[in-house]
Amino acid sequence: MEMLLDEIPLLHHGDFLGCGEPAAGETDGADADFDFSYLIQELGEMGFVDDDDEDEDENGEFSSFLYPRKASSSPTSNLHFMDAENFVASRPFSTDRRREMSLFDPFPFSSTCFDAAATEDWDIQAAPAARSRPCKTSRPRKATSPKKCAAAKPSKYESLVGLRGYMYHVAKDQHGCRFLQQRLDDGKREVDFIFAGVARHAVDLIVNPFGNYLMQKLLAVCDEEQRMGIVLTLTKEPFVLVRISLNVHGTRAVQKLIESLRTKEEIQLVVTALRPGFLELIKDPNGNHVVQKCLQSFGADDNKLIFDAAAIYCLDIGMQCHGCCVLQRCIARSTSEHKERLVAAIARNGFELAQDAYGNYVVQYVIELKVAAANASLAQQFEGKYVQLSMQKFSSNVVEKCLKVFKDADKANIILELLATPHFERLLQHPYANYVVYAALQNSKGPLHSALTNAMRPHVELLRTSPYCKRIYSRALLKK
Repeated sequence: MEMLLDEIPLLHHGDFLGCGEPAAGETDGADADFDFSYLIQELGEMGFVDDDDEDEDENGEFSSFLYPRKASSSPTSNLHFMDAENFVASRPFSTDRRREMSLFDPFPFSSTCFDAAATEDWDIQAAPAARSRPCKTSRPRKATSPKKCAAAKPSKYESLVGLRGYMYHVAKDQHGCRFLQQRLDDGKREVDFIFAGVARHAVDLIVNPFGNYLMQKLLAVCDEEQRMGIVLTLTKEPFVLVRISLNVHGTRAVQKLIESLRTKEEIQLVVTALRPGFLELIKDPNGNHVVQKCLQSFGADDNKLIFDAAAIYCLDIGMQCHGCCVLQRCIARSTSEHKERLVAAIARNGFELAQDAYGNYVVQYVIELKVAAANASLAQQFEGKYVQLSMQKFSSNVVEKCLKVFKDADKANIILELLATPHFERLLQHPYANYVVYAALQNSKGPLHSALTNAMRPHVELLRTSPYCKRIYSRALLKK
């Protein structure tokens, strides 16, 4: 069987039928002298040749249109020819007569075809079939052992070679992307081959739902030179890296890129590319994670541009849900002069930030740092406005923090301002100010504490019945 199938490529290219170029000295009828009846007989015994051509026109319409039949009375009349030099079978030898030709059917090349492929740089890895003369009395060959079959299969690297020119499209497919990720674990040669196929498409793949996973894996296994090539591709055009960081898929890959950076040059390129869109990144649910990853992965000197931008836009950043978290992270990661500048900028805008739903958390964070200059600046801004701040939902938290952290002199100023209000009982039963009064009781002592309790005693009945005063009334000192 295998011997006969080895001869089929020769038959297809006219080596037995005389359809190729006639040799020097041959006559026009030389091909008629060749006796291949033994081959037809053996193929017929195996069921590969069907002599019934009743529905040949129905099944062979496509091939008869494209490949005119050569006039011949040969038993192999089901074979069609284009001309004397190029031969194509309308139907390969098969038991399925209804099967039409497919572009994906294997086509056996002759040695001439392989020579042409080599000159045209085709991506063909197979070798031409060996020529051998048929032998009628030869015994059937034994089946090849499974081990030999496994050894004959192409290597994993050879399976990648067939994707040359299509790597970008394969990477955007769910299963193709998974296949390429698996090949990255096979060795440096596979990494280099895949990198060569997708590196120039990094901008598109990094925001693709599937391609971004391949890029993340590639960043983890590529060498320093390849990583620098990806960085240069992503940063050579303005705002490209910013747009990628704002993408729901791109943000993950950019964070992976930031984690993999090692050299000062790479870090500087990435931070500089992100700097123009810093404010937009901070406010974005995807982009803020990229900025936080920079703060987490880089040193204080490398993040200098981020610290400077945070100090300039601290009011806008601090009053945004994602920005308030990033601003606190900037303070935590900064050192020396960068930290002092950032804290001072926040303190200068403390009154506006304290009244904001998100900015109040930034002000509380700064107060807890116990930076004398910053707390003094905040106390100066809040002076004369503590009653107003105490009766607001968000700023009341800031006043409570002041009563816990500020120096005694500043605490006394807050308590005295609360006691000086004309209607102190309103503060006791206010839904937010009652927490400030409770904090004043907890963080005062001596004459100030006595002054607070004395101001509350005329309103004992109110403290017992009002839902907002129960915490104050529950204090042991008021029960006496």
